[in-house]
Amino acid sequence: MSALLYQKEIKTLLVDDEDVAIHRLKAALSAHQCIKIIGEAKDGKTAVELINTQKPDLVFLDIQMPEFNGFEVLSHLTYIPLVVFVTAYEEYAIRAFEKNSLDYLLKPIENERLALTIKRVIDYKKDDSDLLLKIKSLVKDNQPENAISTIPVKSGNKISLVQVADICFLEAKDKYVYIHTRDDEKLIEYSLTYLQDRLPAQFVRIHRGFIINKLKIQEIHKYFKGTYVLTMNDSKNSKIKSAYSYYESIRDKLLIPD
Repeated sequence: MSALLYQKEIKTLLVDDEDVAIHRLKAALSAHQCIKIIGEAKDGKTAVELINTQKPDLVFLDIQMPEFNGFEVLSHLTYIPLVVFVTAYEEYAIRAFEKNSLDYLLKPIENERLALTIKRVIDYKKDDSDLLLKIKSLVKDNQPENAISTIPVKSGNKISLVQVADICFLEAKDKYVYIHTRDDEKLIEYSLTYLQDRLPAQFVRIHRGFIINKLKIQEIHKYFKGTYVLTMNDSKNSKIKSAYSYYESIRDKLLIPD
């Protein structure tokens, strides 16, 4: 017998750092009367707190977020709900999701695919007691691979390799991503989200639009409301303002005192 089959409501938590993504998912879920949305979280740390305290039946969980990513959220849980991963990037171990019988949705979410997910949730069997083991296996399988040391840059039919150690920062600008070395700027074909977990540990996400190399920071100035202005050691002494949503991560990774 399904554990959730006869529940009038499925308590559901939405976790995504983008307001637009949450709005769209809420609108799509409104077509399913069994779904009762009990809360929202926009970063991994808040998600952990809400899941452990509110104990939802179901969580739609984004992967790339401030504080903890989706996999890190799972590793901090003391209560395990049903989890549906939501991602814009197909390269995030879709095969691992399937292997572990956990569902996933690709952005933009299609209504037919969402309906299939809701059916799977309703049909979830109570005797699937190994869900926690599956989730732990998923987390283990999705630990970051060996960090990359170069990034390819195309120029016509030519491909050059930029040494990661030479990069001062990466910037998302006008739907494109640029890598900035000390004296140059190059357009690349990878998103910041794709690169974030593949770059070495000295690279820190400080804003949705910026990843910086902490070894190339010249100065850090406190700004206001938990933000900083970082002066980089490139030829322009570029100044980059951090976002408040990355405050805890920046303090932790850069060892910034109170």
